[in-house]
Amino acid sequence: MELHSIRLKLIIRILLLGASIFFVAYLIFGLNQYVRAAYAAVIPIIIIVEIIKFLDRNNQRINDFFNSILWDDYSISLPQNLKTKSYNDLSTTVNQLNNKLLKLRKDNFAQLFFIESLVNEALIGLLVIDSKSQVFFVNKSFEGLTGKKIRKLQPINKEHEFLWSQIKDIKINEKRAIDISMDGVKNILLFQTSQFVIEKENYRLFSVQSINLEVENTEIETWKKLIRVLSHEILNTTTPILSLSHTLYDIAQDKSIEQNTTIDKLSYGLKTIIERSSGLVKFTDAFQKISKIPEPEKVQIDTNDLFLKITSLFDSQFKTNGIEFFCEIYPNADKLYADKYQIEQVMINLIKNAIDAVKGTPKGVINIKISRALSDSIHIEVIDNGHGIHIDKMNQIFTPFFTTKVDGNGIGLAFSKQVMKLHNGDINLFSEHGNGTRVILNLPSKKNLI
Repeated sequence: MELHSIRLKLIIRILLLGASIFFVAYLIFGLNQYVRAAYAAVIPIIIIVEIIKFLDRNNQRINDFFNSILWDDYSISLPQNLKTKSYNDLSTTVNQLNNKLLKLRKDNFAQLFFIESLVNEALIGLLVIDSKSQVFFVNKSFEGLTGKKIRKLQPINKEHEFLWSQIKDIKINEKRAIDISMDGVKNILLFQTSQFVIEKENYRLFSVQSINLEVENTEIETWKKLIRVLSHEILNTTTPILSLSHTLYDIAQDKSIEQNTTIDKLSYGLKTIIERSSGLVKFTDAFQKISKIPEPEKVQIDTNDLFLKITSLFDSQFKTNGIEFFCEIYPNADKLYADKYQIEQVMINLIKNAIDAVKGTPKGVINIKISRALSDSIHIEVIDNGHGIHIDKMNQIFTPFFTTKVDGNGIGLAFSKQVMKLHNGDINLFSEHGNGTRVILNLPSKKNLI
């Protein structure tokens, strides 16, 4: 029941009481005493007005009390130890409610302060923005990692346009590495975003952490692997050449050997040096090939045409080696955007590897599956039932010039990984020795995703 309704009903009842008093006075004093009865009713009317004012004052005090709670002011309380028990009980209950709300507010504030302090000291940077791109929360780590002083309740898209342009299109749960320079020092930051709703308002949470150390360690490890491969190949070529050069020099200096014999030996030795040097030149060309892959020229490709063309190149090898070949293209995976020649080369590399892997098996099978993932990307799987790869070699399969084949050059998978990276895709290889290999290519299917 609303307060103004209670007040109105109380006034009506008091007026009825006043009218009753006036009527009784009229009956007692008679018609001739009407004026006297009116004067007699003045006192009750004054009392009635005072009662109404008292009620209004009491309601106003209660209203002020609840308004103070509404505005987080818990300093006001209702008087207690009153003579009227009902009002005293009401005051006691309301004051207890006030104290309980005050304690609850203090506890919530303490928890909020603890959480905010914890988040502020976290090593991971955090930024929360609302649907209007205004900053709702930012911690010290985010400002420290990005080198930006970010103000709360300010639009980040206007105050820090460059930073916002780098992170605004990061998709939910996507991880993206971004280079940010501070005082001339390159800083590689890994951003990730999520979304949540509070009171029907959408918020985006950006988390960021530095991955400089991880990148540096990865680069160092990659360089170590590359140096080992380069050293191995160069030494394998130059050591025999050096040894042979000494031998040829000794032959040329030996006067006891007939001239024709000397010329024959020198010719044979020089031919060997030429062959080994040519091998080193080919190796250098191969290194240059995987280190200077051009930017892809992406066009829409019909996957059916692509694989008809590629598989036709290997028909004779499939028949010669008794290999069963299957290609499954799902209806919703008939188009992809990529550089036609680069993707063709990647598929040729993978099918060549699969053919080499199944050679010697009783019944070699190679299967290609092309499907569309839930993320709207195209999955291309190349599966074979060959000899597989030893687990101790799995972490080196994408290292340039590393190979498990006797006549391999270790370029195919390294080249394929580079191509997939240029296409904003990825390549994953799963293998178990004796149980075949499965390679998965993941390519965006829409041009605007590339």
